[in-house]
Amino acid sequence: MKATMTVTVLALASGSAVAGFSAPNSHSWPMEHVMVTFDGNAVSAHANNDASSAIQLLRFEGEVYDGASSVMNDTYYSDQYGWVPDGFISLGADEFLWIERVSSMAGLNVYEGGMRMMRDMHSYDAILGTDGSDDAWMWGGTMVHNWYSADELGSYEVTYEVFVGDADGNAYSQYASDMVTLYFDAVPSPAGAAVLGLGGLVAARRRRA
Repeated sequence: MKATMTVTVLALASGSAVAGFSAPNSHSWPMEHVMVTFDGNAVSAHANNDASSAIQLLRFEGEVYDGASSVMNDTYYSDQYGWVPDGFISLGADEFLWIERVSSMAGLNVYEGGMRMMRDMHSYDAILGTDGSDDAWMWGGTMVHNWYSADELGSYEVTYEVFVGDADGNAYSQYASDMVTLYFDAVPSPAGAAVLGLGGLVAARRRRA
């Protein structure tokens, strides 16, 4: 755990948390990015983290969130992962970047975010298969930090396919896609219990034009 995160968690554990937030706090988490490139023929996606350096999902006792962000209440969460273009991406008028869930560990939820400093303006809509939402999510090609959460302690992972498609999410076969897997550990506060493991891959179907 990075030092900046440790300081914040200890402060919350000591009882300094304040209830009634309009949006979840990023709690000094350093940003982690999924870097996406497009060379005119293929999409590439890369994340620096793997199972040995999974992003931590944390619960902050005493923090209660209002409105749309209340989906984070009583969950272990993080907004560290962001989707970022790695260089200039130029697409045609009827071409869009899509991210689609291929598989995920049961119990991992995803909610739509945005720029981290604009948390009050995030929609917190369920996306990427969460709560019956579509497995595919249209990404606008600018930095977006979505919110990941889990109700239970444990290790989670999700695999996405990034592709170029039409406005309905149908992939264009002339462009190659790419896969990327993100890893998470929902962990207790410093005074909490040991981490538990979770299993159960949930498959998601892929649409093709």
